[in-house]
Amino acid sequence: MAGLRVDDSQFQDRLEREVRARRIARRILDVPEDAPPEELKRAWRRACKENHPDRKAGDPDAARRFAAINGAYRLLVFGEPCRMLLEADDEAPAGTDADGYNLDSRWGYFLWWRDGFFR
Repeated sequence: MAGLRVDDSQFQDRLEREVRARRIARRILDVPEDAPPEELKRAWRRACKENHPDRKAGDPDAARRFAAINGAYRLLVFGEPCRMLLEADDEAPAGTDADGYNLDSRWGYFLWWRDGFFR
């Protein structure tokens, strides 16, 4: 089993990217962390109606926003990764979650996870 060793830094980086992508997806759809699938679908439909490229004919960023909305929905519902979400985060400031944990740091993520696990 020595050949199955996973580099801790790569694992941690992948985990941080996943957490960041899910946070961005929730921000795009404007849903809480514990939103059920029905709420995700309602938020996705609302966001699609508001940002569809056909409704925003003169907006050059409409197609990009629409693709980000679809990527956010697919990530939160089906677990499909969307690289566009992480690219969109480069423009957004780093923040905290609703409980005040800084999920951009490893320690903040651990504290958030620990509190959720032991509740």
